[in-house]
Amino acid sequence: MSPRTEAPERWQPARGRSDATSVRGKRTRDRILRSAIAVFGERGFADSTVLDIAEDAGMASGTVYQYFEDKGDIFRCLLQDLTDRLHRETRMPAGPDGRLMVRDSVLAYLEVYREYSSIFRAWWELLEPPTEFTDVWVAIHERSRRELAAVIEDGQRRGIVDKRVDPEITADLIVAVFERPVYVKIVLGWSDGSSDEDLADLISRLLGHGLAAPAG
Repeated sequence: MSPRTEAPERWQPARGRSDATSVRGKRTRDRILRSAIAVFGERGFADSTVLDIAEDAGMASGTVYQYFEDKGDIFRCLLQDLTDRLHRETRMPAGPDGRLMVRDSVLAYLEVYREYSSIFRAWWELLEPPTEFTDVWVAIHERSRRELAAVIEDGQRRGIVDKRVDPEITADLIVAVFERPVYVKIVLGWSDGSSDEDLADLISRLLGHGLAAPAG
């Protein structure tokens, strides 16, 4: 079980760097970020440089430095975009009957994970030994775990979820069930021939109906 941590501060442009408020500036920064995704995915974080990213974007490295301090700063910005999307698009709320609404969240998670697969691959390089990027990873899981535990506790109060279920442990396990098959499927490229819909249906049945309180 992961140690608990406070969420890292939100990414902001470093002192002296442009905050890309103009249309042109935003386009330039977005171009840098798109190239960074490609470069980190191809080379990994350790073997990537700002020059590599600049060359992929078709610009001078000095232009990149107008917006970012170094490649770590670029990666932090990418992680902020990624974590914002994960939280916004892949939450698992409870439906009117108190059960987890899972299927659409799994499909959205697959979509985001596939779009950022190169970032997830590079991110795994940076988890051990612990770094600032490990803290971001743990914070994402903790945020999801807290929300899931709250849904489970509400289901227990309403008599829908078995009271013998430990909300904290169960939430940790659900986060693992939610994340690991997607990582293996998309980042590692393993497939048993199942579609995204097949995986979403399976996890939905498991998480949406597997915690029910005993009948009677």
